[in-house]
Amino acid sequence: MRRTARQLGWVVLFCLPVSPGCQKPTAQSSTEDQQAVRDTVVAFQAALKARDADKIWALLDSDGQADADRAAKTIRDAYAKASAEKKADQEKAFGLPGAELSELTGKGFLKTNRFHFTFREVPDSTIDKVTIGGDTATVAYTEADGDKEKLRLVRQDGKWKLSMDMPKATLP
Repeated sequence: MRRTARQLGWVVLFCLPVSPGCQKPTAQSSTEDQQAVRDTVVAFQAALKARDADKIWALLDSDGQADADRAAKTIRDAYAKASAEKKADQEKAFGLPGAELSELTGKGFLKTNRFHFTFREVPDSTIDKVTIGGDTATVAYTEADGDKEKLRLVRQDGKWKLSMDMPKATLP
């Protein structure tokens, strides 16, 4: 019995200094986080509507930006190898002039018809629910046609950023 009480005492002494870091966040910080997540999604909706690649870029997490860079490289390489006829088809399909496609960057990829087609229903959607778990969040939303979808966000450098897969860099 003494040994068990002594062991329990050590466990309590060990866990006591650690426990303040394990407490649940306050309701205030949770409310602030929820609002910050909502604000990020609303800013994304506005940036999509305005087709503002700079604002969209700033809202993406580093993985999303890297994916956009890779997609841009794929398009840029395919454009460089294409015949004149194929280049014209790519310009029309991606909605960008040849000069932009030949030097396409990740940020430039966010201007393409391919990107905007994928997220075409987000600007007119309504946010239903925000769920936060540590440094990740999920936003459930309803599109204008009634479809239910979700966006993932992560906290990066103290800000909520969209964590999304980029559309494939193939022709639409």
